[in-house]
Amino acid sequence: MSQLRRNVMLGTAGHVDHGKSALVKLLTGCETDTLAEEKQRGLTIDLGFAPCRLADQRIVGIVDVPGHVDFIRNMVAGAHGIDVVIFVVAADDGIMPQTHEHLRILSLMGLRHGLVALTKIDLVDEARRDSVIENLRKLLAGTFLDGARVCPISNVTGEGFDSFFDSLSQTVEACGDRSCHGPFRLWVEDSFTIRGAGTVVTGIPTHGRVRPGDQLHLLPIGSFGHVRRMQVYGEDAAEGRAGECLALNIPELDHQAVRRGMTLVESDSIEPVSMAQAELWILDSVKGTIEDYLQVQLHVGTASVSAHLAMLENTAMTGGQRQFVQLRLATALPLVPGERFVIRANLPGPGAAGLTTIGGGQILGLNDSRLRRKKQWTLALLAAQRYAVDDPVRWCEQIVRESDSPATVASLQKRCWSRPAEISDAIERLRVENRVVPLSGGGWLHRDVIQNAAKEILAALQTFHAANPQRAGISREEMLAGLGINPGCLDAATESLLQAKQIERSGTLLARPGWNARLPDRDQRLCEQIAAKLKQAAFSPPTLEELAAALAEPPPRIANMMRLLAERGLLMRLDDRIWMHRDAVEAGRQTALKLFARAPAFSTMEFRDALGVSRKFAVPLADYLDKTRFTVRSGNNRAPGAEAKKLLVQNSAAPGLI
Repeated sequence: MSQLRRNVMLGTAGHVDHGKSALVKLLTGCETDTLAEEKQRGLTIDLGFAPCRLADQRIVGIVDVPGHVDFIRNMVAGAHGIDVVIFVVAADDGIMPQTHEHLRILSLMGLRHGLVALTKIDLVDEARRDSVIENLRKLLAGTFLDGARVCPISNVTGEGFDSFFDSLSQTVEACGDRSCHGPFRLWVEDSFTIRGAGTVVTGIPTHGRVRPGDQLHLLPIGSFGHVRRMQVYGEDAAEGRAGECLALNIPELDHQAVRRGMTLVESDSIEPVSMAQAELWILDSVKGTIEDYLQVQLHVGTASVSAHLAMLENTAMTGGQRQFVQLRLATALPLVPGERFVIRANLPGPGAAGLTTIGGGQILGLNDSRLRRKKQWTLALLAAQRYAVDDPVRWCEQIVRESDSPATVASLQKRCWSRPAEISDAIERLRVENRVVPLSGGGWLHRDVIQNAAKEILAALQTFHAANPQRAGISREEMLAGLGINPGCLDAATESLLQAKQIERSGTLLARPGWNARLPDRDQRLCEQIAAKLKQAAFSPPTLEELAAALAEPPPRIANMMRLLAERGLLMRLDDRIWMHRDAVEAGRQTALKLFARAPAFSTMEFRDALGVSRKFAVPLADYLDKTRFTVRSGNNRAPGAEAKKLLVQNSAAPGLI
């Protein structure tokens, strides 16, 4: 059957007693009013599910939602899984209160496809039929059903059924299948137990696929179990997909602990949150003012919880307005970005009675930190998330952009709610588009993050040169400490600036192009004196304190001048106490090469004797050669490192150089 299924969910909507359930029965042959109370009262209280075979013989699901005002919560629970709506209006009653409310809810839930079934045409004449159709056109103008087919039909006589069925098939075909992107996730619709089988959980998955044997986690309580058997549209199946009616047999779960509004998820990385950022739209029909921190009933998926609206732009809203808000939930929910929600509230004023739908929107971000109003950085971030949230690739890009540390597949899985292969595909596409940059140490950074870091580096260099005209440049360590950005990001930004010739590197220092350090004459003379003494001392240099005494200068001043000489490459700091002239260090390298020409390794004692100095100076120099990869230490011996090996190969090709 799987090859005949389409993971598209149809749904009915409309005022109570307008013939929604009868229309579903006419389409499917299934009775969706299954509760005893539903049959007794003659109206749909809870959600009913049935398979529907289209003109091309492929099967889709259909959910019959309640129309009565008392069961709007159940209607919203069903609307979350609908891809194509059959908007039902009875020709005898015409447009009624729940006709308006259902249309608003469907619009808030992001519906894009549908058609209108004008039922009970057997009860009215042609003039009444035309009048209702005209009124419907006015009602639907400017909504997602603007221009949708209006199909007159009688559930009793069957008049108009063929035309309605053809229009429905065409509308479904235009909709396209539901995406199965991401790990499996299902809002629980119902649960029950079957003797000999155990707990069965039903619902419409929002993401991914599931197969028998898969382990699923029940949130927010955290228990888990494995799928033993599953059915799709009432038949055994080897796979269930997003947008299909599933029944999952999970014996390890206690069916009494499973409730509508919980979620079954493939991954345990998602965590329930008590705060979520969202874009909120207040319906045009709302009269009066919606105040900041209004208590509302939040409907998302099949869940319904109390929440407060913390407005992030202004302190009040009126009908038709949009604003970024933070939803502060009384009960934590396992939400994911992109989900649509509806809010209902008790509003003061004449004629107000009970909960009414006032608006809805889309989840953009999740956290457990209270956000403050009118923070431009927060609003800019939410605007960027709003742009990206409906496209998995753009959302992946947005998450990479939000981090100044390298993103990995593992770090992106949770926030993108995607599988590793989907993350890898998205990253590769973004790399080809030059939107993300791979780092040599692993991971990716967004191009904008690197460009922003590059601007910070240029500004920091300008400030550094102005404050330190005597220094040749700034070290990587000083730059990291000053800017406080991720090392990988700093290195990537530095490399981009070097390639663009916007900065220069001299040894380990960075500087603006053409920068020349300027020393006062007195400092220049002292530097020359220090360099001369260390050059003369060769492998036995004086300490800082000894230099200070010999030159009659304070030790801190000597230390500053020695650091300047090191930045210029004239001095090398071997350890905390020993500084050596670069000529002496180069002579030490040549000494090591001569020893390697005689044997594959040398000992510390052999190196000391070759230099003609004590261990006090030979050991720090040998350690420095290890640190610079000229030699490799093994116990008390040194073997050629990468740099020494290159020179030994060159020297062997030109005998007599050593």
